[in-house]
Amino acid sequence: MFILWILLFSMAAIYGQGRLFKRHALRELTYSRKFRQHTCFAGDEIELVEQLDNRKSLPVPWLRVESQLPAQLQFRQGENIEVSSGNLYQNHRSLFSLGSYKRLTRTHYVKALKRGCYRLNSVTITGGDLLGVFLQHTKFQLNDELVVYPRPAEVPFHLLPSRSMQGEYTVKRFIVPDPFVVSGAREYQPGDSMKQINWKASARTGVLQVHQYDYTAERNMMILLNVEDRETMWRTVSNKALIERGIEWAAGVADAAIVQGMAAGFTANMPVDSGPDSVRIESNRGHEHMLLLLEVMAMLELSRTVKFQQLLEHEASLGYSDRDIVILSAYWNDTLEYAADKLRACGNSVTVWEIPREGLDSYQAGEEISA
Repeated sequence: MFILWILLFSMAAIYGQGRLFKRHALRELTYSRKFRQHTCFAGDEIELVEQLDNRKSLPVPWLRVESQLPAQLQFRQGENIEVSSGNLYQNHRSLFSLGSYKRLTRTHYVKALKRGCYRLNSVTITGGDLLGVFLQHTKFQLNDELVVYPRPAEVPFHLLPSRSMQGEYTVKRFIVPDPFVVSGAREYQPGDSMKQINWKASARTGVLQVHQYDYTAERNMMILLNVEDRETMWRTVSNKALIERGIEWAAGVADAAIVQGMAAGFTANMPVDSGPDSVRIESNRGHEHMLLLLEVMAMLELSRTVKFQQLLEHEASLGYSDRDIVILSAYWNDTLEYAADKLRACGNSVTVWEIPREGLDSYQAGEEISA
């Protein structure tokens, strides 16, 4: 009889604690998961921080957090997390234990293997009683993302047309007043900045004088990338690694141009973020513009919007001139050469680089022909 009472008491205790934890284990519980930084380059290691906060007096004996992340985010070995990986996604499972009014923070080190935009969507948290008999589930929605830039390749920038490498050149027509090219002084006019005042000339003439700037032509580069990995390609890219290298080369050309003070633009017969149109970013200068180019290149999808011949013809139809055009393509033929000639006829220089299939030092530079 005594043993029966012990058995009944034990069953009642198990049931009671089970009901207690099932009802209250996940109450007043908050969870967050965020990247420490929101941009990086392919190959960089970044921090992923997750935080659990138990805001009640009842301790939580155990919690299981499950989520799904892209397989391109590789966790450092030895992390206190269980990972089962597939080709596209990996399933994560980690265990926690929280005392009353306790906050637990874990920092994971993740390597971004490939360019792209990776979003954190949701996690499922399971909690229960001490014996794991009575379970309760809840889902937390997340709202964070990591943009992984393509790492700019080391490109043979010295092989580009000499006009791009020699800097800006003085022209007779008024295009851009260059504050670094001073041709003399003139009398002050309303609207002139105080920074333009030429104090020596003003003292000499007795009249307020300002610097007279010469006019120069902007150095302007346009980068055209072909997603077609072969002449007979329809819409699906077979050699994805080759086109990924082409994206890295496009980033390398843009970076080298902007570092030298040039304006750089980019277009490709590829969509961004499932859009229907070919990506196109007009030329501009500066660090912020380079970040824009990198972000766009990070989100490129390896699919074709139009034939590359059509992209070249569209660029020619825009009618711009005095630009240095760099074409990156896995192949070249007479049809593409004919389309490129239309760009030259507009007054642009065109250089064709074949995307290297082996090492980065293996490249073929097309001959530059100016109209």
